[in-house]
Amino acid sequence: MTPRVIFFDINETLLDMQAIKTGLATVLEGEETLVDLWFANLLHHSLVDTMSSQFHDFIDVGGAALTMVAHSKNIALDEKTAKDTIKQYITKLPAHDDVIPSLKALHSAGIALVALSNSSETGLNAQLEYANIKHYFSHVLSVERVRTYKPHPAVYHWACQQANVKNEEAMMVAAHGWDVSGAKATGMRTTFVERPGKMMYPLGLTPDHSIASLNELVSLVTR
Repeated sequence: MTPRVIFFDINETLLDMQAIKTGLATVLEGEETLVDLWFANLLHHSLVDTMSSQFHDFIDVGGAALTMVAHSKNIALDEKTAKDTIKQYITKLPAHDDVIPSLKALHSAGIALVALSNSSETGLNAQLEYANIKHYFSHVLSVERVRTYKPHPAVYHWACQQANVKNEEAMMVAAHGWDVSGAKATGMRTTFVERPGKMMYPLGLTPDHSIASLNELVSLVTR
C-alpha cells in the first residue's frame, strides 16, 4: 500500500556530509576520519540528553561532542571554535545526486513529503534551502519542538500527528539503522537507504525495504 506520507531524515540520508567532514578536519589536525567518530558521539550524547531529561540545541551537543573527540586525540579545541566551525559547514551541504529527481517524482505522484530531523528548526530550514529541496516538503519538523531526540518514540508519534496521518499509514526513510528501528517500533513502515559506509543495525527491527538509491523508493511506492 502506498504510504500517505513519507518522512525523510536529512543529514546523510538526503544531504551529502562530505563538506562538513572536510571542514571539521581543519580543527582536528586534518584527521578527516575523526569526523565519523564525532557524528557518532553527537548522536550518542543527544540520547544522553533525552534519557537524563535534558535538551540542548543540536549544535551545542555537536560542539561539546567535537571537543570531546579532539580531547581524546590530544588536540586542543574550545567549544566556541567547535560550534562556530560546525555552523560554518552544516547548513551548506548539497543534496545527494538521487535526491532532487526522487523528491520531484514522489511529489508529482501526490505523496505528502515531510522532513524530520534532529537539527534545530533554524538550521534545518537553512539546510533545505541551501540544497534547494525545501519546496518539496509539506512540513519541516525539528525535534526542537518536542525537545526530545530521535529515536525516542515520542518524536515519531508527534511527527505523524503534525502531518495528520496514522503511524501505520506513514513511512520513515533514513540512512541510519537507529532511526529506522525507532520509527518501526511505533508502527511506521520503514525504508533503509544504503548510503556508502552505512548498514542497517543487525539487531535492529527489520526495515520493510532496504534500497541502494532513492530512485528505488520511487518505484516501490508509485507502482
